[in-house]
Formats: sequence, C-alpha cells, structure tokens
Amino acid sequence: MLRPRTVALAIHCIGAAAFARAQAEPALPAVSSAPRPRIALALSGGGARGVAHIGALRALEEAGLPVDAIAANSMGAIIGGIYATGLTGAELEAIVRSLDWASLFSGRPDRRTLPVGRRDDRYRDLFGVSFDETKARLPSGLVAEHRVNRFLIQHLSPASYAAGGDFDRLAIPFRAVATDLASGERVILARGDLARAVRASMSIPVFFPPVEWEGRRLVDGLVVNNLPTDVAKTFGACVTLAIDIGSPPLEPEGYDTSLGVASQVSNLLSGRRSLDFKAEPDVYVRPELGTHSATDYSGFDALIQAGYEATRQAIPQIRERLAAASVTELGPLARRAPERVLEGTPIAEVVARGNDKVAEMLLRRTFNIPIGPGYSMQRGLRAFDKVDATGLVERSWMEFEPVEKGVRIVLRVKDAARNRAAMGIGYSEWEKARASVRLRNQNTFGFGEQLELLLAASDAETFVSGSLRGDRLVVAGLGYRAAAYSFTDKPRYFDAEGDELNRAKFERHGGIVALRTSLERWGLVEAGARFGRVKTVPQAGLSLPESSDSVSLLYAGLTLDTLDDLLWPSAGGRLAALAEWSLDGMGATHPYWRLRLEGRVGRPIAGKGALQLDGLLGMSGEELQAYDYFRVGGPVLLPGYRYEELKGAQTLAAAVSVRYPVIGQLQLVARGGAGNIFENPGDIGLQQVRWGVGIGVYYPSRIGPISLELGVRDDGRSLVSLVVGWE
Repeated sequence: MLRPRTVALAIHCIGAAAFARAQAEPALPAVSSAPRPRIALALSGGGARGVAHIGALRALEEAGLPVDAIAANSMGAIIGGIYATGLTGAELEAIVRSLDWASLFSGRPDRRTLPVGRRDDRYRDLFGVSFDETKARLPSGLVAEHRVNRFLIQHLSPASYAAGGDFDRLAIPFRAVATDLASGERVILARGDLARAVRASMSIPVFFPPVEWEGRRLVDGLVVNNLPTDVAKTFGACVTLAIDIGSPPLEPEGYDTSLGVASQVSNLLSGRRSLDFKAEPDVYVRPELGTHSATDYSGFDALIQAGYEATRQAIPQIRERLAAASVTELGPLARRAPERVLEGTPIAEVVARGNDKVAEMLLRRTFNIPIGPGYSMQRGLRAFDKVDATGLVERSWMEFEPVEKGVRIVLRVKDAARNRAAMGIGYSEWEKARASVRLRNQNTFGFGEQLELLLAASDAETFVSGSLRGDRLVVAGLGYRAAAYSFTDKPRYFDAEGDELNRAKFERHGGIVALRTSLERWGLVEAGARFGRVKTVPQAGLSLPESSDSVSLLYAGLTLDTLDDLLWPSAGGRLAALAEWSLDGMGATHPYWRLRLEGRVGRPIAGKGALQLDGLLGMSGEELQAYDYFRVGGPVLLPGYRYEELKGAQTLAAAVSVRYPVIGQLQLVARGGAGNIFENPGDIGLQQVRWGVGIGVYYPSRIGPISLELGVRDDGRSLVSLVVGWE
C-alpha cells in the first residue's frame, strides 16, 4: 500500500494555490458551559502508529488522571472518538485488537457480507474501470470504504444519537479536524453525525473519497493540521496534553527515489500549512515509535507500550500543571444524561437518499429493515452489508434521526456505474501465468440482475462464459442463473513416479440453466441442468482416445459458507455438496452419478495464528469418464504431490494446516495431508493412503496472497510450489 503522505501530495499540489489564498479560519465552535475541564487531549493522526494513543490513555487512567475533552485528527479521531463515547481504555483496546486492521484499510470486501452466489473466489478482480455507456468513471478513492464505514457506524452512531448530534454532550466532549478540499480551510467538527465526522477526519486524499458535509467536501485534517493543539485549547482546560504519533521526517537518503521526493514534498507542504494553527501545549508527548510505518498494522503490543511509557513519564509534569491550577478534585465531571438510546428504539421510518438510477423500491427491498420493531445494530449492519453487496452503489452510509414516533433510518448512497471492466492476474506452479477479463453489467432489467462476460486463460485452461443471474424470478427469494460456456480443460498427467507426461485436452461447450435460493448471506441452494458436448483431443504420451460425448445431466448443490477467506481462512467454515445425474434418457452418451463433498474450517489459535482443516470425499458410479474424474494433489491436501496429480472415480482426502505470523503480516505455514483415489465406492478407506507434509511462508499482498511452500511426499520426493494471486 502506498504511504498516506505520499498519496496526499496529489491534493497538496492540486490545491496549493487555493491554500495560499485561503481566508482566515472562521471562529472556533463555542464549547459547552459544563464545569471547566481539567485535562484536554490533542491526538494526532499517523495511521497504524495511532494505536499508541491507546497506551497513552491507559497510562492516564492508571494514574487517576481523567480526560475531560479531546480534539483529534485522522487515526487520532478514530481512537479519540470511540474513547469519547464513554468506553474505558481496556474496552477500547479490546475493540482495536479484535479487528483485522490491515484488511479494514485494504479495500478488500469482507466475503462474508456477499451472498454465496455472488462470491468470485476463483477469478478475483485485481483492478478495473467502471463506466456508464461510453464514459469511464474513475473512483473517488482507491480504497473501497464500506468496511471502514461499517466499523465507524457500529461504534460511534449510538453515542451520537444519544447526544443529539452535539459532541459536547458525549461522555467526553470531542472535536474532529478535517480539511475543506475546495478552499483548503481547516474545518472543526463539533456537531452532527459523530461517525461521519470521524470518517471525514480520516479521509486520506486519493485513498478514500471525500466526505460531503453541509455543502463541503472534506478530507483528512492531515493536509492542514495533524496535531490540533489549538483546538484542544479552546476547551479551556487546566492542562492541554498533546500526543504526537506522526511519522518522523525522512532522512536525506530517503530522497533518492521519486516516491521519497514526493513524500518529502508532501511533508513540507503540510508542515508549512500546520504552522498557521501551531499552538504550544502545556505538556507534549512524543512516543518513540521508530520507523514503524503508518500502514503497518502489526506489532500492536510494542505500539501500545510505547504510548504508555511516553505518557507515564509525563505524569509528573501533568500533575505539576494541575497543582499550579489548584486542581485537587480528579473525580469524573458531571455529565448530562443521554437524551435517547438508539438500540431498541422503534423504527418509525426508513428512507433512501442520493439514489438516482437505482430504484428506491430495489434499495428498500435489499435494505430490508422493517418499520415498527425496535432497532438492532446487529440487524442494521447486516442490512447495510446487503446494500453494498449488490454492487449497485459506489458507496453507502447509514444515519439515524430522532422523530416523534421513534427513529428515522436514512440510507445515503451514491449509484455505482452500471458497467464495469476488470482484470485479474496470478501465477502458480501448475497454471503458470494466469489472466482473466470480466465485463459486467449491473441491474440489467432494473431488479438487480447481473449480466457478465468472463474470459480466462492459463496453461491449464482457456475459458469463455456468458451468464445472467438474478435474485428474483416471479417471487421474492427464488433466483436463477443461466450461462453458456466454451472451456478447454488441460490437466497435467503424470507417471507412477510423479514425472509429468503431458497435458490432456478436453474441449467443453454447453450451457447451464438453474434455479437458486439464498440462505441469508451464508448459504445457497441450487438445482438445474447442464447440456453440451465434451471432445477429448488425443495428446502425445497419453492413452486418452479421441471422442466426442454428449452431456445431459441434472444437478443439485448446497453450499454453506461463513469463511472469512476461502483459501487462507482464520474463522468460519464451508461445506459444499454437489450431486450430478447424467441420464441417457436425456441424451447423455455416458450415464453416471457423482457426489462431491468438500469441507474447510478456519479457527484462530494462540492469539494470532490460525488452524485450517480440509476434507474431500468424492464418489461416483457407472461410466464416469476421464474428463470427469476427481483430481487430488497440491500443497493443501497432499503436500509434495503436484496439483491434481492423482485422478480417479472415487477419492478421500483430509489435511490440517497451521499458520502463525513471524514478521509483520508474513506468516509461517505448516501442513500435513493424506488421501488417495480409488476405483470403486467400496474401495474407499484408509488402505493405500498417500501422505505428505509441507512448510512455507504466506503473505497477504495487495495483488492477492503470495505463498512459497516446500512439500515432501511419502516416497521422499519434494516439490516447491509458488502461488501469486488468487487461485
């Protein structure tokens, strides 16, 4: 991921003239008439480095020094905003530790929020462009914001609703700092939607879309004032404590690259602008965070400890300042009781705003929150996820407004472009280079349908498919899928010693029609028919005779899937069952039946590690042909065996994998697996089991998972497998 300060250069350069002409900042918002605060915090931004703020808050709590007001920017606004809702430092730390922050800011959607039938696990898009008719639409930000928005709404909206949108009525009065993208003016947010205010404050230019706020477009306060000490001083506290976790200046050798120069120019521009608002705090704390990157969301223990130690050392100075101000009472200040509570309040109204081309009826049907019952944040977030999962909106937000009979829920959206072209790339030991191109039309007939053309190619396959799928056919809940495909399947064949002989060539052409129904987000039931032909093309060194067979079969499938990641899960489970019946009465050349059961479970272990269990059972009867054989092997199920090395009419295999982080996001992987293929269903068992063990490393990069593994099989042979991108 690019460094936030580097990306901010674009905004600085574009708006430099506007910044220079910016008028004097309007008067700061008035603070409340509550008792004079003792300690006011100024918390800076700094990306992942901001986790150190948690240690600072913990040190203050342990010393019995209450925080009475907070002014913050960017990551400081996230930490400070959540703390201002009334949580303890321990509760805040638990929230922070429970999240996968790298994924939160990666822009990758949480696959669990997508319906099973719309998860593209096999051909994942790496990049793409959206367009309406013939006009391309560039994204407002490089990172998809839904996961961040969801997090902020969950943790900040209830307190904002309870305080009536007045940040002085929070458990701790709070201010967030942002920048007006049009004028370059600093904007201090003291009223409104707290979650939205924090979202504006951490809207890193280019990474995240600007936030619309009362006719303005706001971005990260980093651009003008990363450490808002002067804002904290407006609370009139006895002691203003500034905690600065911003990135350190680059050393001269860092200027050697274009990115280094861009980063330094960005630092200079933002630093010069910050001088306009510079104020000296009563106590200044700068935790020693070294060169920890603003985008490195690992090593939380060290970050929190650094914030704790630096603040603990400043405790005597804080006490001295308090004593000079004759402050002896350090108990909690009296606060007004919340005006209202969001959880359980009757839902009086649900409205959608901002949609233009997407019908409100479709949005309301997707955002299926009923009017009348009490609001549940858990259910509200699920409905919010459903809207994002449709692909019909570019971004969305959920707000809560008090009305006479309860709460009005406002779904704010921006329509997505109707068309999108995307590309995916990858590499693996068995496919070599792989590429896919996807052309998709959203909302084809106005009811959320998807029309798609997919092209993919590698050494192992060439694939062209056109499909149409929808979630409503005649009645709600009953969906459909129709597809036509042309697929050249080229699996590798090996001799008894595991040496490659050649690739086979099976040319498949046909179509699929199916009915389907979703089980919430986690399940899919589908039944349909597949028709077409399979041509076996003879290849040198393989005893596969030429043939051209007619395919006519019925199938039924059930998928239950709650995995957070299909290939590298840390939580959840997946069970997929597929049954096929090829019937000569329907015109099939070879009648057969086939059943395939796949299972995968992911579980966290030892705090940061993950345990993965895999299983595969395949059974068939009658005339199963070579092109329909089960294929087993590869680094997951049978380490040391080549991918799909074993082929047969029946199979049974199982494996266990363990991962644990060693440096940052780099993880060590250890695997063990066993299984085999069999001729008849009655032969399936533990006899003649083959096995393998493997060890390697895994890194979740921006272009997809990267893994390098060494596998050793039962006969002592070894194999190195490299995978880049999604399989």
